[in-house]
Amino acid sequence: MKMVKYLTIIILFISISSCQEIQTEKLIGSWKMEDVVDTTGKNIVDKSTFTKDNLLISEFISNGKTIEKDIFNYSLKNNILTIKFKEQYSDLKIVKLNDSEMELLNIKENKIIRYVKF
Repeated sequence: MKMVKYLTIIILFISISSCQEIQTEKLIGSWKMEDVVDTTGKNIVDKSTFTKDNLLISEFISNGKTIEKDIFNYSLKNNILTIKFKEQYSDLKIVKLNDSEMELLNIKENKIIRYVKF
């Protein structure tokens, strides 16, 4: 009987730890997209900043100057990052998130987008 109890506790612990939610605090801050395809020849960087009040500020930076800036709303639930711009929604699954790296899976296109802390 004790053995069954211990096995149940171990299985429960493993289940809980494997389903951990992404810590929102690690998302907060600025991130640089790693695999930006720059066909403009203007040395463009894509910077995404997540704020505590659920705003995502997206900037395209060229030679140290912001050339385009948009502000989106975002929500995070069950490791799915939902980004809202006007009346359109985009869902991204957080595959990896630590203090220096983030990988998002574009669910619609089945494509990984890699970021590093800015």
